[in-house]
Amino acid sequence: MNVILEAKEGVEPELKVFTENRVKFSLKRLLWMVRKMKICYSTISSSKTICSQNCVVSLETFDHHRIEVSMTARDKRIALKMCLKKMYKLVQKALHKSQQYGRFSKHVYI
Repeated sequence: MNVILEAKEGVEPELKVFTENRVKFSLKRLLWMVRKMKICYSTISSSKTICSQNCVVSLETFDHHRIEVSMTARDKRIALKMCLKKMYKLVQKALHKSQQYGRFSKHVYI
C-alpha cells in the first residue's frame, strides 16, 4: 500500500508517523485491498464554528474502485479518525459488492 500525505502548511514528522500508524491500525483487516491512499490536511480560515481542521482521505482499491471521504473537526487527529472510521465501512461495502458480483476472488494474492 502506498500512503501519500499532503498538507498546505508543512507536515510535522510526529503527525506523519501518527497518520501512518493510524491508517495501518484502522484498516488492518482490509489493508490488503488498498492500492493507493492519499490524505490531505487543510485549515478552514473563515470558519464560524470551532471546527476548522479539514481532512480528505481518498483511496483506490485493487479493482480500481475509488472512495473519497472528507471530515471537518477541531483537530487533525480527530478528523483523521472520523475519516478512517467511515472509510473502513465503505471499503468493506465495496469488498462485499465486488465478491457478490464476481469481480473479486475470495482469495486474492498480492
